[in-house]
Formats: sequence, C-alpha cells, structure tokens
Amino acid sequence: MEPMILRMRAFGTVLLCMAAALALQGCLLTRVMETRAQLCEEQPPRVAVARAPGSGLQVRFEKPTLTDRDVVWLVGLEPTEITDANGVRQFSYEALPLHRPHDRAGGLVVRLTFARIEGEYRLSKVELPEKFASILPPPLIEAAVKVVCKAQVGVVPPSTTFDLTAVDKAMLPNRDALARLLGAPTNAIARPGEMSYQYCLAPCDSTSSMVANWSFSFGKLGELHHVDANYFRYSAVIDLISARATATIELH
Repeated sequence: MEPMILRMRAFGTVLLCMAAALALQGCLLTRVMETRAQLCEEQPPRVAVARAPGSGLQVRFEKPTLTDRDVVWLVGLEPTEITDANGVRQFSYEALPLHRPHDRAGGLVVRLTFARIEGEYRLSKVELPEKFASILPPPLIEAAVKVVCKAQVGVVPPSTTFDLTAVDKAMLPNRDALARLLGAPTNAIARPGEMSYQYCLAPCDSTSSMVANWSFSFGKLGELHHVDANYFRYSAVIDLISARATATIELH
C-alpha cells in the first residue's frame, strides 16, 4: 500500500508541475520545495531570517531559486514598482490604508530583490517594513521558522496548516501593539474587542486592486485570540484559543 501511495503522490506532483509549466518555465512547485529544503533541511540553513538594523525583517536566500515570474504568480499581482540596475531587479509592493490612500506613513511596503543568475532573475532577499521589527522579537522569529518547517501541506486546495501550540503566546502582539503598528482601524464598524484593516495597492485609484483585509479579535486583556486575513491571493485563519492553536493558509 505504501509504495502505491508514494507513486500517487509522485504522479500528483508531476501533474502540478505540468500545470505550472504552462505559465512558467520549469516547475514552480519544485522551486518552492527546494527553497523550503534550504530553510528546513540543509545544515547550516541556506535561508536566513533575521532583523537587520534600520531595515526591519529580512529573509536572505544564499542559493536563490524562485524567479521573478514565480513571485508575480505567487502574489497574483504585478508590483507597484520595478527597478533594474547593475544586474539586480527590485520589486516593491506598497499597500495603503483603503480609506486613507494618501497616508503613506501608514502604508506597508515589501521589497523583493532578485539577482541575475544564469540568464534569469532569482529571489535573493525579501525586506518587510521596519515597523514590524517592534513586534517580531528574535525568539518569535525562531519559533515561526520551526512552525513553518513542521507545517502540513495540502494540495487541493493548495494550503498549509501550522501547529502553533509550541509558540509562546506572550511573544505575540497584543491589541495595543497592533494599533501602534497599523494605526487607526480602517473599518469603523468593528465591534468591541475587534479591529479590522483594509489595504489597496498604491496608488489606490479607481484601477487599484484590494490587496489585504485583516480582522483581529482580542480577549479582555487585549491578548490576541483570532485573525482572519486575506492578503493578495491568500486567505489565513489563525485560531489561538482552541484546544490546538493553529494557523491555516490557503492559496486562491
């Protein structure tokens, strides 16, 4: 029975690769799994996740694998800005509060850097907004990496489930920390104990796409209980109050 299951899994992987190859050169799934192996299996890891002074959280890829085309497909939207210089390509995704589209200070900018390797651009670095550094202490980053490496992966629909029971909830941001980070909620009708935020892709005009819709709920002391989020092509549900705390992310 086990060999048959392995063959079925291998056949499923081949089908996924064939589907991805219609839109991308090579197999996206293979490149994603190679990147995961660099983080979770290789020693020392070939992917480094750390806070960098003055530039927030960075993810560095010692052996770049994912291409710029992969990233656009995974995100589901073209970047706000693309720059090319000296064999380096950079994508910037700038999300602005939906009801405050001119609030650039309240926006969230993610930058992705690609190195020119063997005739194509491959992802070498991801930079998250510096403001996130305040709510992501090194122990939480380390715990997050361990959770990612133990995640259960589903194929139909593409999804990942993370077991959060080992994460120290005291390290997670509370209501006050999130309010300082994200500013005033963009949804004014949120009920007590809840906050919600909506973001659009800059410049947030009539042609812009909605890129994020986040809802948080909290306990009586402001501790984080639940998160419902849609971000680019992904939806996520984080449940911290069930007997088994989990986070589930699906690709749409």
